[in-house]
Amino acid sequence: MAFYTLPPGKLITTDDPSAVIETCLGSCVGIAMYDRRAVIGGMVHIMLPAGSEDKEKTSPARYARSGIPLLLDKMIKLGASKADIVAEIAGGAFMLNDKKLSVKLNIGRRNSDMARQILSVLEIPIVKQDIGGYLRRVFRLEPAAGRTYLRTGEEKKENVLISKRDKEIELEDLKNRIDMLKPVPETARRIISRIEYSGSSLSDLEKYISQDQAITANILKMCNSADYGFPGRISSIKKAAALLDTKMLKKIVMDASLCNLYNDEIGAYSVEKGEMLNHSLCCAMVAKLISHEKKIKNPDTVFTAGLLHDIGKVILDQYDFENFNLIMDRVLNMDMPFLDAENKILGYNHAQVGGIIARKWNLPEVLIEAISFHHQPQEAKENPEVVSVVHIADNICSMIGYDCEADGLAGNIDQFAVSSINLHSDDVDMIVEKLPEIMKKCKVIFDE
Repeated sequence: MAFYTLPPGKLITTDDPSAVIETCLGSCVGIAMYDRRAVIGGMVHIMLPAGSEDKEKTSPARYARSGIPLLLDKMIKLGASKADIVAEIAGGAFMLNDKKLSVKLNIGRRNSDMARQILSVLEIPIVKQDIGGYLRRVFRLEPAAGRTYLRTGEEKKENVLISKRDKEIELEDLKNRIDMLKPVPETARRIISRIEYSGSSLSDLEKYISQDQAITANILKMCNSADYGFPGRISSIKKAAALLDTKMLKKIVMDASLCNLYNDEIGAYSVEKGEMLNHSLCCAMVAKLISHEKKIKNPDTVFTAGLLHDIGKVILDQYDFENFNLIMDRVLNMDMPFLDAENKILGYNHAQVGGIIARKWNLPEVLIEAISFHHQPQEAKENPEVVSVVHIADNICSMIGYDCEADGLAGNIDQFAVSSINLHSDDVDMIVEKLPEIMKKCKVIFDE
């Protein structure tokens, strides 16, 4: 079997009878076409309804207006007959939680509307569609069989194991027990090796340190502790670079990385190795992009806030793993939002835990609020703009279908966040257009 994973903004066509094409969709729309008689099929992962003439020429598969006709053309060149081609579409999840907001900001609806319009113009019949709502979908095409499969989490229900809560771990216990976090081992070893053999400065190592939210958190924790006595509060690695020499950096990174290196995946959240890292980096980069575009102060601090926003998941994975079967049962079998399921089973959630630990570490208030309220930006009192940027970045990275984690769509963009930074549909389109480049950078950083 030839298995193809289709990334956002790309298309694949094939006449291989063993081929399977799969993609993960949020607000994007997947269009699968197939000709059963010719055993030819293809799929395009649409990110936006339309772009400028230059953009559609450069990256046609990103846009419904150019991508769908291109998919049809490539299939016909492979030998498909237009008269025998049918289409199925999926995705187009809503990005906003306020149904009264302008449809222009709901990119999922715009994508699905344009896709249906283009298919109608091309006279390609839609035989099945599953669009809208707030679900992330995994969309699979088997051209040889002339069929698609859709997974939204329902198929996981049978695999949920219900366990009794043998021991409650109170929030106060977490505050008292947690000292250091386990970082991603590969990243930690890479940083230490470069310090050991090349004598790199902190500034040179900044891009490697920023790959790992646990290392970043521990370095900031130490920089802001009374033991080191640095004046003021350090809110980014760049600021730490001005105060740390290589010797001190090596000690901090060693301390951060030698804490239980054996576990490099977030098992409780069904996040495989690298997925949490990829999502955190994507969120940080998108947050920094938004801060530049909307002229939010201290973009480096915004980047750090984006990188650390889910640090509570790392903490809960280490200290409350056994209860996540119960959480996943609520999510999958009762259609309960993940944050509500955490609160119901644990009595707290990962954002709350992350914020409490960030405060215990004496991190700046801006980071504490970003971690604590990245799902509830309206609760931020001192730094609503920064929190709103992180909230928007987190949801855009999730809604685009980037890394299908167990908690699915963590939420939708809140109206408060939209208003706080005056977010427009053009801003969303700009961010989505740049996401493939950002995702590619994340992959390059992780694979180095």
